[in-house]
Amino acid sequence: MLRWLGILRRWPDRSDPDQEVTDPRRSAGLQAEEAAARALERLGYRVRARNVRFRFGELDLVCEHRGAVVFVEVKARAGPEHGHPLEAITAHKQRQLVRLAEAYLQALGQRPLPPCRFDAVAVDLSPDGRPVRVEVVPDAFRPDLEPGRRRRFIPGRSGPRR
Repeated sequence: MLRWLGILRRWPDRSDPDQEVTDPRRSAGLQAEEAAARALERLGYRVRARNVRFRFGELDLVCEHRGAVVFVEVKARAGPEHGHPLEAITAHKQRQLVRLAEAYLQALGQRPLPPCRFDAVAVDLSPDGRPVRVEVVPDAFRPDLEPGRRRRFIPGRSGPRR
């Protein structure tokens, strides 16, 4: 368990304002995450961690809201021609986020496990990369609790396909 905690601490905090970012896409991504964190805090969320990295991926934000641990995926787009930001949270990305959340909870070692959920934040960016609109989607998806069963998302249908 301590090994996981070491992994959580080893990575630098990339939201550090003193750390210079030269890649424009990376800079826009950090601005989007900062805008998302501010919007969540206004809604009563408490940001616990940012950019939590594991060898198989990264959690953008880990928050606490109304007694639940909330894993937040932040997606940003610089224009409508690229589609809505939340369209990028595919079934594959959802499975990856669930794995990352499990690793995070295991690293904490808290028993009993707290209630958890997955929220998403869509950030629309101006052409120069500044956030202009932030949309918070609570409970954006739920993990498939039946291991081994693939679930297809069909817009407009909430239940499994028959």
